[in-house]
Amino acid sequence: MEFTMDAVANKMILVIICLSVLVMLGGAVFFHIHSSFYINGAVPFAVGVAMAMAVNVTRVIWLKKTINKTVDMAAPKMAKLFFQLQYFLRIVFTGMVLLIAALAPDNIVNLLGVIIGILTFPIAMRLMQFFIPKDAEIITQAPSCTDFVQDSIDEIEAIGKED
Repeated sequence: MEFTMDAVANKMILVIICLSVLVMLGGAVFFHIHSSFYINGAVPFAVGVAMAMAVNVTRVIWLKKTINKTVDMAAPKMAKLFFQLQYFLRIVFTGMVLLIAALAPDNIVNLLGVIIGILTFPIAMRLMQFFIPKDAEIITQAPSCTDFVQDSIDEIEAIGKED
């Protein structure tokens, strides 16, 4: 069974959105039970989770593009450095969002909501193992035209060696 990187990324985004909605609903129930100021607690929490959900979706799209570009690179050392740099930039991006949430007023964005929302990314990564079979082959990108040309040349050479 084959999966494209786009299909895997789309499933991951769907899982992140579902988890985020569940966290928002759980936060609404929590603030409804434990707070006399329901709107003052639940809305900033939901805004924080929504902010984290947007960050996580961005990270998935960014990761998909990084993987596709890394696979296309000819030099393994450059591919490794590129992937490591992109990983570092995604971490910095997430840290910047957490810093913005920490500096924002509590009545606008709840930092705990952002933190819990950010944690939906690794949870979604773990849940993906249930949606993709272990024997599945994930295709990063469609083969380029040069791959078809090289395959044709190899076939012609093989036919020439048979004669």
